[in-house]
Amino acid sequence: MFKGLRKKAAILSLYPTASNQSQCSSSETTASSSSYEIVLSQIHEFEIALKAMDYLLDDRTQQGIVLLQQEVRNGHADGRPHAIFPLALGVMEFIEATLGFEPEVMARAHKTLTDAESASANNAKYNVRNHLVTSTIYPPGTEFQVTLAESTLLNALLMLLTENNGMVESARALFKLRKAYQTLDAVYRKMQESEPMFKKNLAKLRKQASMGKLPGIGAHSVSTVDLPGYESSGSSSSTLPEDLKLIKNLEKIYFMRKARIEGTNLGNKDPHLFAGSSNSSVTLIKHREDNDVVLKAVEGGPSSLEEDIFVDAVEDLTIGEVSGSLADSSAQSMLSSVETSPSEAQSSDSHLHVSTTDEFIHSGVQLCFGILQVVLSLIPPAIGKVLSIVGFRGDRETGLKLLWRTAITSRNVHGELGLLFLLMFYDGPVQFVDTGFRLPNAKNDKKIISLENNTTISDAELVQIMEKPEAYTSQLLKRARHHFPHNALWILQEGRMLAAEGNLVRASTIMQNFTDDPKNKIEMQQIEALLIFDRATIYMYMHEYEKAARDLIYLIEINSWSKAVYLFMASACYLECYRMVKMGVIASANQEAAAKKYSDLFTKYLSLSLSYVPGHGSNAQKKGGLGGSGKQMPFDKFLLRKWKHIEASKKQHPDLSYADVVGTSLVHELIYFWNGYNRMSPGDFKLALKMLGYSGAPDTELSANTTTHSYTKIEETDDEAMIRYFLQALTLRQLGQVEKGLGILDTNVISKYVISDTPQFKFHKMTYSPYLYPTALYEKTMFVWLLRTSNVAKLDVHSAVVESKSWLKKAETVGEGDYELSNRTSMRMKAAGDRLDQLGGLA
Repeated sequence: MFKGLRKKAAILSLYPTASNQSQCSSSETTASSSSYEIVLSQIHEFEIALKAMDYLLDDRTQQGIVLLQQEVRNGHADGRPHAIFPLALGVMEFIEATLGFEPEVMARAHKTLTDAESASANNAKYNVRNHLVTSTIYPPGTEFQVTLAESTLLNALLMLLTENNGMVESARALFKLRKAYQTLDAVYRKMQESEPMFKKNLAKLRKQASMGKLPGIGAHSVSTVDLPGYESSGSSSSTLPEDLKLIKNLEKIYFMRKARIEGTNLGNKDPHLFAGSSNSSVTLIKHREDNDVVLKAVEGGPSSLEEDIFVDAVEDLTIGEVSGSLADSSAQSMLSSVETSPSEAQSSDSHLHVSTTDEFIHSGVQLCFGILQVVLSLIPPAIGKVLSIVGFRGDRETGLKLLWRTAITSRNVHGELGLLFLLMFYDGPVQFVDTGFRLPNAKNDKKIISLENNTTISDAELVQIMEKPEAYTSQLLKRARHHFPHNALWILQEGRMLAAEGNLVRASTIMQNFTDDPKNKIEMQQIEALLIFDRATIYMYMHEYEKAARDLIYLIEINSWSKAVYLFMASACYLECYRMVKMGVIASANQEAAAKKYSDLFTKYLSLSLSYVPGHGSNAQKKGGLGGSGKQMPFDKFLLRKWKHIEASKKQHPDLSYADVVGTSLVHELIYFWNGYNRMSPGDFKLALKMLGYSGAPDTELSANTTTHSYTKIEETDDEAMIRYFLQALTLRQLGQVEKGLGILDTNVISKYVISDTPQFKFHKMTYSPYLYPTALYEKTMFVWLLRTSNVAKLDVHSAVVESKSWLKKAETVGEGDYELSNRTSMRMKAAGDRLDQLGGLA
């Protein structure tokens, strides 16, 4: 029945032929039937773990955990290590921990990942000792070196993110990070060396699969790629049951991988009706009961031996993991009747010729090493030089290419995590990449590459993709939403993407509609908190302040990240509502009553926010910081400084309400911190320019007040005027009035603290609003760039880069040291510097 299987296995092996011959001639390395069973068992465990992590990606974490627990109970009796299960659980807990930073979740994830490290080391030794070859191109144990590196990397990041770590714990975390880096670097180099051989033999494998069939099995129904070196033992009469058992297990893995790749493994697609031809001896009917599938064999059946094989092959399989009878060729015709689109069939066919183990190694290394490269490239140069001495070298371009390759070609948890990292990098609330420095009339006439079902991507295509990332992250996000429709995380990412494109109305609408639909249940509370927080900031950009305040106040019920910040932001929204009523922007039948309502709400939530700042006041609750720790966050310090100024103003004007003693708009500062000035529409900017004038001194530039009519009841201080003019200058730039905006920035902000910019740069050290002074110089860099590149006929890119970088250097000089919100400011300057370096290379 399996005549010719030995020949096929030898031809399709991705090891060199000489190596195969050597292995086959050695009695010490020739695999036995029992070792084949262990290999397939390990590969099956990897598929189970990948399915469990897919449940996480669909916000059904508990189902994934239950699946892992069942496998652990069923498999631990054999006494061998099962490293992939603690890693899968550790990945789930790591994501949960880093979304919410609750101390108990972080501690649990740390313990699980530590267990995963130990299990991975043991599993690698076990496979080496027993010569268990599970990969077509890597030596025994490589896959568990990758699980070790992944668990070590995640554990190190978790330790670094944990607050109140002492020097010893931080040193241990860096040691782990270095250990993971070295392992990933070694495997990555081996991947690069093996790539030509891998591609060559993969092409052979595809050709063989398209031209022929395994005897009695049929093309595309099973692949020996998961069992390197497997050979049928010859006489079918003596070895048929043994071969059938192995092939049956190969087939089970094949269909698990097929279902995962096509996105049917979680039951999210409508189940298909499998119907055989009129001559078929078996018909399979799928019944969906919740998320389970009942497989029933009806209308007769095969012979007893065939029936046993068939039932074993399909038992315990979930949706999409369906096989025909191995011995009945007519049953194979049922596979072709599955209603699968041509693109899905092509994707499945291409992916299925790469073993589960090789897929895990490649995607895992690319993801982890890519993240490390990008993260290290974001570190400020001074720290980066120190890290490079001990072996840390970040290469952003290499890292991004690895992440793109993983996100495009991998249909597993590594691919989706790669996509999440890219979405955070390009569209997240923190500005990691600067998109403001553009060449005028720069056109990209290249045709957009379709990423649907891509199993490979060339370096040239990656360069094109990275030139216009928004055209490709949207394609990948669409695929993720299709595969994981229950997870609000993908709705959050789509909202962020739309907001980054300036489509705030659509962004807020899809996020609001998702939570308003009673059929949508968000199981992971951390994701719900992120979605609602981002939606609140989008409402702020749109000047929909009541909606924003509603969301922010709700957050204190479901998340402990920083209740002080949530409430302070809500109070700032109500203050802006108060001003909009006073200026007639919000129409009201009773203006006085409406103004009082918002004034009272501002006072209420400002006071309440202070009670959540750690260490502040006699009634301070010991909550705040990351996960409710006792450490003040940068925004806690910002809040306290603002409160100090407001309280000082209140003492000067005891008869005024708190809403009347605030200077420049609080909410517009917050909008700037959360990158809103790169997302607002022209209409939003026009209203912002008007509202910022509320606190201006009478008859001054861009002030809404005159000597005869004034909204504000207090005098504008020089420090508050600097903040106002800074924000108004940016608003004018976004409205196309670049020269006017720069004039205001120079005259009313930078000249107040810069003594000399040539030949030797000198400035006053000011403390009223620490973030403002380096940030204003950073923003001047953008003004200079826009003005120097506005005339296409006289465009001199080199001169524009040199002048812009000179101002950026001044910003870095002013921003040296630790100050309030220094991380955000330094990240923006680092992104601008990297972009200017890139443009300088084009000059």
